[in-house]
Amino acid sequence: MGNSRIFSIAFRGGFDLFHLLIVDDYPDQVESIAATIPLEELGIGEVYKAFSGAEALDMAKRCTVDIVITDILMPGMSGLELVKKIREGSKTTKCIFLSGHADFDYAKQAIELQSSHYLLKPVETDELIRTLTGVVAELHAEWQEIASRRRAVNTLREHLPLLGGELLNHLLQDRRYPRGVIADKMKMLDLPFASGDRVGMFIVRMEDGFDDFDDYDLSLMEFAVANIAEEIFGELYHIWHCKDAYDNLVFVLKAKKSGEEVSALPNDNGEEEWRPIEKMAASLHRSVSVYLKRSVSIAVAEQTGLLPEGLSRMHRICLFAVRRQIGGESDFFVTAREEPEQAIEGGLRVPYQPPLLLHLLETGSWERAAGKLSDIFAELAEKWPESPEYAQEVYFNVMGAFHYAAHRNGKQLGDIAGGATDVGADGSMQVSSLKQLRDRIHTVFARLMADAEHNTKDSRSIVVRRIHQLIAEDVSRDLSLQAISDHVRLHPAYISKVYRMETGMNLGDYVLQQRMELAAAMLLKDPNDKIYEIAERTGYMTTHYFSKVFKGYFGMTPLEYRERLNK
Repeated sequence: MGNSRIFSIAFRGGFDLFHLLIVDDYPDQVESIAATIPLEELGIGEVYKAFSGAEALDMAKRCTVDIVITDILMPGMSGLELVKKIREGSKTTKCIFLSGHADFDYAKQAIELQSSHYLLKPVETDELIRTLTGVVAELHAEWQEIASRRRAVNTLREHLPLLGGELLNHLLQDRRYPRGVIADKMKMLDLPFASGDRVGMFIVRMEDGFDDFDDYDLSLMEFAVANIAEEIFGELYHIWHCKDAYDNLVFVLKAKKSGEEVSALPNDNGEEEWRPIEKMAASLHRSVSVYLKRSVSIAVAEQTGLLPEGLSRMHRICLFAVRRQIGGESDFFVTAREEPEQAIEGGLRVPYQPPLLLHLLETGSWERAAGKLSDIFAELAEKWPESPEYAQEVYFNVMGAFHYAAHRNGKQLGDIAGGATDVGADGSMQVSSLKQLRDRIHTVFARLMADAEHNTKDSRSIVVRRIHQLIAEDVSRDLSLQAISDHVRLHPAYISKVYRMETGMNLGDYVLQQRMELAAAMLLKDPNDKIYEIAERTGYMTTHYFSKVFKGYFGMTPLEYRERLNK
């Protein structure tokens, strides 16, 4: 197959007409076959003719050939040899063998060559057209699959920067991955980084002038900043960037190798080797101001770290520098130097790491929320078990999330948890130990979860009541799952699952039960009611189908039921 066909599929979204090669050492046979094929109807655009295996092979090399119809026995090169050689250059070419003999050995070799079909001469026109129709359908399916794969690859390629940024964000948040997993992800995302690489970092805070942009325009400006950074750093460094949880652009740098590794990253041996990154980042700072007419602040980490474990620490150091050295001002360029351990590690981390407790509660992820609470208390117990200050931070952080979850459901947390939420007149927690704090929060959490589950059950019960009301109003209406879901405005799969959870039976079985019970009552109530009338009033279009369903449910026909019970 030629590249032109692939180009056509990938970029025009359709298929070229297929090309057919007919081969036989009898020219009249070739002409006869060509004349009987409805080319346009089958989607065949070009018919090539050859009268020997060698001529056919030469033609297949010069032209794109999708389907070959060839006689098996020919002087010189046989049809089997021809197809074998064609297949060496094109695995996708479909082949139809013609033979005047029902020879098992020929058929066996044809199968080994993955022939589409093996037909006996003289070939009936209808049989040949039917065979070609199937072959063309196979080709369409194969090319559709190729086009689909190419679209998937193109889509993945377009989203590689976004996916790479997401991975970097996870690593900045200290998300733990096995080394093998990180290596696989970086390879898949085509990132020129690996675990153990020494990397540098700087962050860019978007400031004055960017507040006026909507999300789309802001993303374009961020893209522009990243492109400028690529231009400035790209000759010496591989660059990996993302947008962090604080809306800063974070850039990770790794020295490229050109003969010898460019040793321009900062390290612990002195700041001279760190200067190139500082100068380039300063150039980026100026370029954003000159070309984008906007101001940013940049913090460059003075020291490097190893990937991935060093990323989180360098990120915190840069954030600390922005907070401490820049604050609410704008258009600053600072060096993020190592601060005392107490300054960098002096706060709780787990409560503020994604996923946040607030988000877990909002999505009803109760098991994960319980795990998050365990992690929060584990950090508190490990680092500051005797500190009222940090205990109070945990209390108000967690209780704030609890209040938010309650208010989202239209309730007051005090009404749900009672006295467990009480605070002192001065706003204090009124707990004297870490154990008391943990117990109180777990009590509130358990009551909040129980209330949410009760609300969920109430919501499901309301759905079931609405369904029962709909059915009771008129069993003759369309009561298919789709029709019921349209009426209550919920997804059919959700309705089906909720109904079974709440009632223990399938919705379809309930509809059948209601219709059959009504039909039975009508049969007994008025002996003058016709069977077809009862069928219509219980939602069945034909008497025959109604009788069949009725017999399946009661074990007897409607007439037998009426006669037996009226005796």
